[in-house]
Amino acid sequence: MTSDANIRHEIHRNVREETQILDAPAGPLIGAVDGKTGVHCFLGIPYAASPTGELRWQPPQSLPPWQSPLRATAFGMPAAQNPSGLIEVRGPNGETADSEDCLYLNIYAPPGRRDKKLPVMLWIHGGSFYIGSGSQEVYNGCYLAASGRAVVVTFNYRLGALGFLRLADISDIPSSGNEGLLDQVAALEWVRKNISAFGGDSDNITLFGESAGAMSIATLLTSPRCHRLFRRAIVQSGNPCALHSRNRANSLAQAFVEHLGESPHRADTRTLLRAQQAILSDPHLEQKWGQLPFKPVLDGELLHTEPMTALRDGSGAEVSLLLGSNLDEWNLFSAIAPETFTLDGEQIRARLEWLLPRHHLDPLLGHYHKLASSLAGNPWPEWSRTWNLLLTDMVFTLPGLRLLQAHGGDRFHYHFAQPLAAQPLLGACHAVELGYVFGTHGETSLQSLYGGETEPHKLSHTVREAWLNFAECGDPGSDWPAFANGHSRRFGEHPEDRAFDTAQLSSLWQDIPDSTLGSYL
Repeated sequence: MTSDANIRHEIHRNVREETQILDAPAGPLIGAVDGKTGVHCFLGIPYAASPTGELRWQPPQSLPPWQSPLRATAFGMPAAQNPSGLIEVRGPNGETADSEDCLYLNIYAPPGRRDKKLPVMLWIHGGSFYIGSGSQEVYNGCYLAASGRAVVVTFNYRLGALGFLRLADISDIPSSGNEGLLDQVAALEWVRKNISAFGGDSDNITLFGESAGAMSIATLLTSPRCHRLFRRAIVQSGNPCALHSRNRANSLAQAFVEHLGESPHRADTRTLLRAQQAILSDPHLEQKWGQLPFKPVLDGELLHTEPMTALRDGSGAEVSLLLGSNLDEWNLFSAIAPETFTLDGEQIRARLEWLLPRHHLDPLLGHYHKLASSLAGNPWPEWSRTWNLLLTDMVFTLPGLRLLQAHGGDRFHYHFAQPLAAQPLLGACHAVELGYVFGTHGETSLQSLYGGETEPHKLSHTVREAWLNFAECGDPGSDWPAFANGHSRRFGEHPEDRAFDTAQLSSLWQDIPDSTLGSYL
């Protein structure tokens, strides 16, 4: 959805001057001041040793403190990944993203000294666990930090086969399949140790993330390793049921090694990425491993129990939770799949009957087709509209509601309903809220998405205030009802005035288990 080839150049045009040397426990740093916002930016800070050579498929290793000042004025390399039709991710100088040296983070700190440390907002990027980067322009933390109310951190973590492939049971490679998650934990631990030097409060960290980032947070919320490492969490469009059993992870690993055709020890990065793409191109992907074949694994070490079960048993109750999804999530994925535009009822049944038996599928299909028929102004064909509505609720809306219902702590729900006026087919699709959350909707490279909006800055201000309020005190706003009896806060003005009825939706899907909702992903 966004191009990142010119990120470094955009930032450098805005830089006024370098910062004075900042002493952190990790070592001295020199950052830069953003000329537009005055925010102090420290970019490309290594938070763990480079996971290359003998450290490939190993847990992240800590770095000794450096002694000479580190010039932190340009992003580090993103995780190795194949090109994608959704987003373009490149290195700081426009390089192809094929380097395994990727464990870098970026810190955006408001200027000035304060008597009191600020909340910390630590962003985990999305991208289906195999694409994306913390340095995408939409994730520019300057606008949130410019409020003077939070220190914002973004980072990269290992993706795809290098971050989420379990080889321990089928080879002498010890990877658990959770190396990408362990990178996230390492970044969190680094921030806790160092963020005070940047004005942040290490005891008041909010994890926030979208899509795969949100799914990551749902798993970390219940991991014993992360107990009390963060105080709050914002889960944007994430399915908490998306993870592998060890058996399924082993099946994926066997297929990957077969596609690779050589020892994973010897394969270079591009060969690994080709085998990864072969897995993702499998026509039977969903039935074998889900649409996200590379994802967290119930390894018995970092992750002991499925998140929904752990939450219902009281895990994570000490963490305040803000969670939500978008009105038209699945429109994004349908828009890049031409066959979606000619779907009919029988084709939808054929796509889902491996997952949902007919006695469950037919009532659901009837409900969503009736709803689709009532949306006369919707630009999608009627059965395509039915598919989008059903998948949006099955993959995002309902799993999120179930997570909130299982969570024992403070909890709030939002529903984002602002469509992309410049892209009518997308509507309020997956990831549409990102430009509003970060305040980057006005960036030049994002104008093709947000260019048709009416006064988007007002909606962005409202969303950012809610996120900042939550990071400060665990409450997004005095006018926001807590999630009890299905209360939710709606953002945006969608031309289709579809009511969000928690009770109706929960009742409609009540016979479908969590495992089924997770199997599609």
